Amino acid sequence: MKKDLHPLFYPRSAAVLGAGADPERVGFNIFESIVYGGFKGPLYPIHPKLKNILGYDVYPSLDKVPGPVDVAVIALNQFSTVDVLEECARCGVKGILSIAGGFGEVGTEGVKLENKLAERANELGIPLIGPNTLGFINDDGNFYATFYPLRLIKGGVSVISQSGGMGLTIMQKALDEMMGMNKWIGVGNRAALEFSDYLAYLGDDPATRVIGVFMEGSEDALKFVKLIREICLKKPVVVFKAGQTKESDYMAMTHTGSLAGPYRLYRDILKQNGAIVVDTVEELVACCKALSLSQLPEGKRVGVLTHTAGPSIVAADYMLQLGCELPKYAPETYQRVRDVIGQNPPVVLKNPLDAAGLGFPALTYGRIADAVLGDPSMDIMMAIYCLHKNWRFPSREIIDVRNKWNKPAVAYYVSTVGDSAIDREMLQKEGVPLYISAREAARAVYALYEYKQILSSQAQ
Repeated sequence: MKKDLHPLFYPRSAAVLGAGADPERVGFNIFESIVYGGFKGPLYPIHPKLKNILGYDVYPSLDKVPGPVDVAVIALNQFSTVDVLEECARCGVKGILSIAGGFGEVGTEGVKLENKLAERANELGIPLIGPNTLGFINDDGNFYATFYPLRLIKGGVSVISQSGGMGLTIMQKALDEMMGMNKWIGVGNRAALEFSDYLAYLGDDPATRVIGVFMEGSEDALKFVKLIREICLKKPVVVFKAGQTKESDYMAMTHTGSLAGPYRLYRDILKQNGAIVVDTVEELVACCKALSLSQLPEGKRVGVLTHTAGPSIVAADYMLQLGCELPKYAPETYQRVRDVIGQNPPVVLKNPLDAAGLGFPALTYGRIADAVLGDPSMDIMMAIYCLHKNWRFPSREIIDVRNKWNKPAVAYYVSTVGDSAIDREMLQKEGVPLYISAREAARAVYALYEYKQILSSQAQ
C-alpha cells in the first residue's frame, strides 16, 4: 500500500521545532532555508525563549501556534526528537522531517532509539523523513527544508539521496549544468520511510519527469527494484550505487546504518529491472539532464561533427566502449559536405567528421551539421566545438538542424562552465543538452539510447 506523502512534500503550513537565531546552528539554517526558498504558507518557528527570528513571531511550543501545521521540521537532538512526536500528533501534523543524527548509524543504543522513533511515528500514522538527514527540497512547492540554504533551477529531475554530502554534490553539479530540478530528498537512515516509498511517490508525481538515485544500501532492495521495473515504463530511473568495495561497503553501514551489499549483484539486478546505472555523480547528472531535455533516438548510430580531432577521438572512444555505433556516412552526405567546404577539402571525410579550420564559422558548421544529422544512417548527432574569442559557438545552427530533422543532438563544447553559460541556456531551452566533458557527453548520448531500449524491452 502506497503511503500518502503529498502533504509532506506540499505542505500548506510548517513549523520548525528548534529554530534559532544563531547562524552557527542548524535550527537557524533550516528556518532561513525555508524562508529563502520562498515558502508561501504560514511558517512557525518554535523556541521556548526567543521572540522573533527573521521577522517571524516565535512560539514556545507547537500547541501554541495560531493555526494548523502540515509539516513539523524537528531540529532538536535525538532524544527530544522522539519525545516530541506525541505533541506533533496532538496538533494534527501530517508529516515530520527529523534532522538529528545519533540514531542507528552510531551503534546498538542508537538502533534502539531509532526503532522507537519509527514505531511511534508509524503508530501515530505520521510519515517521517530521516532521521540523520540534510532534509528535503520541493522546488515545485517552494519548500526548501534543509540546513544548506540554496536555490535550484526549476525543472523535471527529482533526486533521492542516501547521503547529504553526496546530495549536495549532485545539486551543485546540477547548478553548474543548468539542470532543472523538481525535488531533492535526503532519506537519511530511512527509519519510517524506505527508498521504495519515495520511489513510488516520485513515480506517480506529475511534476517529476526523471528520477535520480544515490544509494549506499537498502534492506528493502527487492521492493525497490520491482518498483523500478514498473516506473521505468513511465519515466527514466538513473541509479548511482556506492559501496563498490568491501571497505566502502562497511563505511556505508557506519554512515547510515545500512549494509550496502555486493556491488555487482546490485548493478546487474538494477539493470535487469530497467534502471540506468552510473558510476559517478557526473554521470548521474549527465544522464538525468539529457533524459529530462532531449527526445530519444531511434537507435545507437551516432554522427560526430567537430573542427578539432582530439576531443572527437576521446568522445568516440567513450561512446564505442558504452555500446554506441559510429557508422560511415552515406555517399550523399559526403557530397553535401563537399558542397559546403569544397570538392577537394584538406580533410579526410569520415565519422567523426573533422571539418578542421573550415568548420570554425558557425554558419558553415551549421551547414555541415545539417548534412550529418540528415544522414539516414544516423540516429543522433554529437556536435563538438571549441571556445574561441572571435568565432561564436554554433548553438543556433545546432538547434535549427535538430528541429529540421527531428532527431536528437548533444553538444560538447570545449569550454569553461562560465564561458558556455549563455549557450548552455539557449541550447537546453530548445532540448539540446550541453556538456564540457567528453565523458559526460558520451554518457548522455548512450543514456538516451539506453532508455529507448529499456522502454522497448520492459514493455514486452
